[in-house]
Amino acid sequence: MLWSKSFETGNELVDEQHKEIFRLVQQVLDADAFANRKAQIETALDFLSGYAVRHFASEEALMAESNYPAFEEHKAQHDSFVKEVVAFMERVKTEGGTISISETINNFVIEWLKEHIMDRDKAMADHYKGWQVSN
Repeated sequence: MLWSKSFETGNELVDEQHKEIFRLVQQVLDADAFANRKAQIETALDFLSGYAVRHFASEEALMAESNYPAFEEHKAQHDSFVKEVVAFMERVKTEGGTISISETINNFVIEWLKEHIMDRDKAMADHYKGWQVSN
């Protein structure tokens, strides 16, 4: 999963954090190549969940600051993502680092990021830019 300009929101902080999330996702994708896949996936998911929480807090601060009207819906998506990652962490602990689990994780994260960034984050960033201009 490669970063491209199509994912840019126009908010430098958000875009830099998204680039880092893409790098983390790539670590999960790359875990398939290792004999110790379970440990690689666990490490990547642990880091991804922690980073996602910090990134989501940054976005939520921007939304709160600008009185973003879709704040609650956007935050609910963030909370759901973190719960899914935690559930994947539990599955990997109990089921191991199977190719099936890593593919499921990869597909979920890639699709979620594409949809969330292209729809929710771009809308939030546009709102924030407009709010900045008006203040």
